[in-house]
Amino acid sequence: MTEQIPRILEVRASDFEPVIWHGYTTLLKTQKKVFIDQYLNGILSMLDYAIYCLNHAAADYKEIADEPRLYETLGRILVALTWHRRYVLNLIEGRTGVRPSLVKRAYDAFRKTLEMAESIADLLAGARLCIRMLMTAVRAGIFYCSDRNVRDVLLVINERDLDYDVALEDFLGKYTGEPDVFEPSRDVVNIVLDVCFQDFPQEPVSDLAQPKWVEVCGAEELHEGGTRLFKINGWVEVLLAKVDGKIHAVENICTHERGFLSDGIVLGNSISCIDHLAKFDLRTGRVLTQPHHGRARPLAVFPTRVENNRIMLGLYF
Repeated sequence: MTEQIPRILEVRASDFEPVIWHGYTTLLKTQKKVFIDQYLNGILSMLDYAIYCLNHAAADYKEIADEPRLYETLGRILVALTWHRRYVLNLIEGRTGVRPSLVKRAYDAFRKTLEMAESIADLLAGARLCIRMLMTAVRAGIFYCSDRNVRDVLLVINERDLDYDVALEDFLGKYTGEPDVFEPSRDVVNIVLDVCFQDFPQEPVSDLAQPKWVEVCGAEELHEGGTRLFKINGWVEVLLAKVDGKIHAVENICTHERGFLSDGIVLGNSISCIDHLAKFDLRTGRVLTQPHHGRARPLAVFPTRVENNRIMLGLYF
């Protein structure tokens, strides 16, 4: 057991993004109302924690307040997060008949962060981690939630993802020389992870609903080593790739800075984005190589099968 501890301590905070991705994709694939409700409660908790942290930075830190560009950016980010919070409140009220008030655990976590954070940079890094976990969870809902009303709100939230990333690096840049790699302290990481994972069930979840199968093309239209791009339901781009006779399906948009994987390079069971060289596993969506700056997230993957010489794609939305 002692041999495992040093390796565990070396895990980066951002390495927990795949955990929240796979956790929520599993829950949402059940299509059970109780799990979608838990998912929305988790989204609300992460939003509240981030809002508390950024409000504190706006109110208490002169370095940001005295720089007009940063202060204006912080204000715009807070307005956007607050609107996102309102959308999620409306969703929860529509589904449960009850409108949540203050999420006490998010506020308690924020107060604990103020006590434990080593610096303002530590607090801001905690907020960035929470927002990255939030946006990873949002992406899970976009591809695997069966409720269209929920997906419509998540798509709106997801549009601000790059804005949040750039802004948080700007804020952190006031206090640390390398904001893109600066990690929160272990105490702050643990607080953030408690917020992000508290709505996960205590028991394993395996009762997944069957996907909806849609026909995309003839089997002969996809050649070995080749790819084909399809737009599904008018809004999601899915890329098919054939490797060693097996057909894989992944979202086409790179999770780093939204390059097109259809322009990328397939090598074995991997695909690389040519914009910044992020590499993904076609079978699982796992990030194999991070880009030379920033962080990529897991790709959405979709089941495939061949029926009567036609390629069928399995969808959960």
